[in-house]
Amino acid sequence: NGKFAIYKDDTPRDKFQVYKSAWRSYRDHSKLLTTKRYKHLTKLNRLNYKEWACGLKSAGYATAPQYAEILISIIEKYGLWVYDFETIIRWI
Repeated sequence: NGKFAIYKDDTPRDKFQVYKSAWRSYRDHSKLLTTKRYKHLTKLNRLNYKEWACGLKSAGYATAPQYAEILISIIEKYGLWVYDFETIIRWI
């Protein structure tokens, strides 16, 4: 079903899909997060990025052992949580 990449810091079992476009990647990513494996995340507070990061890791989303901590640090370093609040405010 397409090409896969295997990086030197992963095992041969850890395959990463290679996409022809960003749009296809985003589409597949969105579909993946709506599967049964990640359904429990929908019960979390949408604004609690720390719980979401830990939930993604516990569901097996990433191969990096420190995935949740890395994701949280990136969100905090660049203030990305602001985008969640801006989206919520537009809906109110």
